[in-house]
Amino acid sequence: MRGERGFTLLEVLVSLAIFAMVVVGAVGVLGATNSGLFEGLPTGFVTTRAARDITAASVYLNALEEFIASKGSANAPAGSYCVGTGCSPEIGLPTGLTGYPQPPGEGYQLDWTKLEVLIETWYWNTGTNKFSTTVTTNETLARVRSTLTWQIGGRSRSVTVDRFIR
Repeated sequence: MRGERGFTLLEVLVSLAIFAMVVVGAVGVLGATNSGLFEGLPTGFVTTRAARDITAASVYLNALEEFIASKGSANAPAGSYCVGTGCSPEIGLPTGLTGYPQPPGEGYQLDWTKLEVLIETWYWNTGTNKFSTTVTTNETLARVRSTLTWQIGGRSRSVTVDRFIR
C-alpha cells in the first residue's frame, strides 16, 4: 500500500474548502459592483416558458396553414383577417376556412392576444418567369402569412409563418 500514488481524502477536502472560499469571494465582488449582472439574467423558468410558447405558436401556425392548404386556394380568398385584441376591425377567417380552432388561451398554455392571417394571390409572370402580385396570367398561387402574438412577462412576442398554396 505504501507504493500507491494519489491524494488522501484530507487533501481533497482542504482543496475543496479553499476553492469554495475563492468562489464565494469572487461572487461577492461581482455582486458588490451593482452592475445588475444577476438581475439581467433570465431565470430558467422564464426561458423555458418562452421556448415553450415559441414552439406552441409555431406548431399552431403551421397546423393552421396546413388546414388552409387542405381547403385549397379557392376557399382562401385574398384579404387580411384578424382575431383577438388589437384588431381594428376584428375579422374572422372566411367561411370556407371555418372549423379550425383558435389557439389555446389558458394561462398555463400560450396566452395569445392576436392572430393575424394575410392571404395574397400571386400570378405567374411569363416575361420574368416569376410569381408576382401583378395580374399577368391565370396561373396563381396563394401566399398565406400568419402571425400569432402573445404576452409573456408584460411584453408582446410574436411568431410569423409564410407559406404558398395552390
